[in-house]
Order: sequence, then structure tokens, then C-alpha cells
Amino acid sequence: MPNYSYKALDQSGITETGVLIAENLSEAQEELKNRRLIPINLKESKNRFNISLFRKISTSKLSLITRQLATLINGGIPVDQALDSVSKQIDSSLIKGKLSNIANKVKAGFKLSESLEDHPESFDRLYCSLVRAGETSGDLGMVLEKTSDFLERKSKISQDVIGALVYPFVLFSISIVVIILLLSFVVPEVVSQFSSLNRELPFITKSLLFLSSIFSSYIFYLIIFLSSLVGFLAIRTIGYESVKSKFDKVLLTIPIFKNSLIDSDLSRFTNSLSILRSSNISIINALEISGDTISNSYLRQQVKSISNKVAEGESLASSLERIQVIPPLVTQMIENGERSGKLEEMLEKVSVYLENKFQSSTKITMNLLEPLIVVFLGFFVALIVLAILLPLIQLNTLTLN
Repeated sequence: MPNYSYKALDQSGITETGVLIAENLSEAQEELKNRRLIPINLKESKNRFNISLFRKISTSKLSLITRQLATLINGGIPVDQALDSVSKQIDSSLIKGKLSNIANKVKAGFKLSESLEDHPESFDRLYCSLVRAGETSGDLGMVLEKTSDFLERKSKISQDVIGALVYPFVLFSISIVVIILLLSFVVPEVVSQFSSLNRELPFITKSLLFLSSIFSSYIFYLIIFLSSLVGFLAIRTIGYESVKSKFDKVLLTIPIFKNSLIDSDLSRFTNSLSILRSSNISIINALEISGDTISNSYLRQQVKSISNKVAEGESLASSLERIQVIPPLVTQMIENGERSGKLEEMLEKVSVYLENKFQSSTKITMNLLEPLIVVFLGFFVALIVLAILLPLIQLNTLTLN
């Protein structure tokens, strides 16, 4: 069915915009009438796949929308009315259009999970699977509450990472710019004054002059261009996922990143797996869907590969033990959960433990990274100062002699 974009007035005289699905213009007008809206402008979208509808909703906003839907549905409000109610509270025309689109499909007889699948950029496999499980079990409101909790934790982890990286990144970027400017302009200008003396320059001075000549020449920029070209061709030839997987595998060997990456990914994985299993989704499907929450492509491939072993009857803990980067404590806790018959509860405990561990390790890493960057900048500035002072000291010595 075609999409119709509209601009209308509600009973309070407030302007409302959105997108709805209808068989034709008359049906679209009837739908606006049913919503007690007076159309100002109503027309079929020329692009049936309206680009604005395919833009992603942020995790924090999606969490809030999910929480509101859960509250309304738990209060006995039908799904389509709950969607309309939430839509009216949203300022963003993008989100309002998506919710209107979904509500119209629900009114047309589609399930909520089926309607959400039309917007995969905002509602991923995990979200749609949880909603489907809630519809099947008859407890959609409870499942939406759990989903909102998961999204809140996911958003918090992302915000913590971004917040922790902003200052070190800015500091490091400024350091690099300062060093390049000094090597490109200051060092050559000052040191050139000593070249006319026909004296052997100190090793440090000559080394920095060499670096300066590299930054000042076109060769440096040519190397950067060729490296970028090689990287682009490698991605096109081998494939982005293959290149990313190899890069992500290397990241897991770097001590300063390894633990934080593993803890954050496994926290999301175990949390989503717990919610899916609590919603009576089979362990095989739950592993496949939960694997998508892992950002590190190498670790994601490793985790998804164990589903075959689990399908053959191997325990989840034993299968995860095959993945070397997963901490032994995590597999031991999962094994205890399987033995006690409380796997879902134990997975949730593992998720909370890993999240707390991630926050602690991130804080320690950032506390170490900031002084390291300052030391790095100070070291190079000291070298530059030394490279300038040593020829001056030599010149003064010659003058005195």
C-alpha cells in the first residue's frame, strides 16, 4: 500500500504531521477523519520508500518509546491506540511518522512484530523477536518492559564509552596537530639558521630535520593517499566484513582494549540471551539473535559458531569454553546456571557483573590514557626544544673557544 504524508489540525487546533498507509486517497482521508484530524495537506509520497522513514531511532529514544508502550499496554490500552498515544507525545516528525506507519499496519490487521519488521533500521532482529515472543505468550507488556531495560543499559554503556573517550581523543588530536605544525614550520625555520655555519649538527637535530622534511614534502601525503587506496581496494577485494573481522581480532590482542571490548560485548550478549530465553525462544534461535548484539565482528562470528554444537546437545558453557577470549569465570557461572536449572537468572547476573567490570576497567584505562598522552606530547616538545638548543650550545662553545 502507498504511503501518504499529511499535515492536519487536531481538535485543539495544533498542527500535526505524519505518514500513514492507505489503499487510496479516499481511505487516507477517512483515516484522518477517524483520528479526528482536519487535513490541511494530504498527498501520496512520491517515494514509496520514504527515506525519512528509514533513518534510525536512537537507542535512548527507542528505550523511552518502548517504556511508554509497555505502560499503556499493561494498562489495558490496545496496541494501535497505545502507538497513537505515544506518537502524539513525540516532537520528532521522523519518529512520529514511523509510529503512525506502524499503528496503521496494526489497525489493518497486522501484528505489531510484523509491522515493526518494516523498519529494520530502528527495530532490529532482537527487538522484533522479543515482541513476537510477547505476542505469543500473551504478556507483551512485560516483554516490552524487559526490552526497555535492556535498551537503557545498552544506551548507558554507549554513553559511558563516548564520554570517556572524548577528552583523550581531543587531547591526542591537538597533540598530533601541534607536533606536525612544529615539525613543518618552526623546526626548519630555526634550524636553518645553523646550516650556514658549516658545522656538524647534533643527531637529534638532524633526525628532527629529517622528520620535518617528510611532513613538508608531497611524499608524505602521497604515502597517506596510497595507503588509503590500498585499504579501499583491500576492502573491495576481500570484503568489508572479512577486513573488519581481522582488524577486530587484532584489537582483542591489545591489552589496553581487550578486556573492555570483551566485557561490553558479552554483557549485551548475556543480557539479550537471558531475555530471549525468558520469553521461551529456543536456545538456538536465541544464540543467533543475541550474537547480533556483539559489536566486535570476530567475537560475534565465534559466538554464533557455537550454535551447531549446542544443537548437537553440547551445553552452552562447554561450547563457550571453546572461545579462548571468554573469561573462565563467565563460563563457570553459566555452567552453574545450567546445572541448577536457572540459566536465565544466571545470565542476567553475568551481564550485570560484566557491565560493572567494564565500567571499572574503562575508568582505569581512561585515567591512565590521559597522562600518557600528556607525557607523549611533552616528550616530543622536549625533543624539539633540545634539537634547537643543542646547536646554540655548540655555537656558544665555539665562540668562547
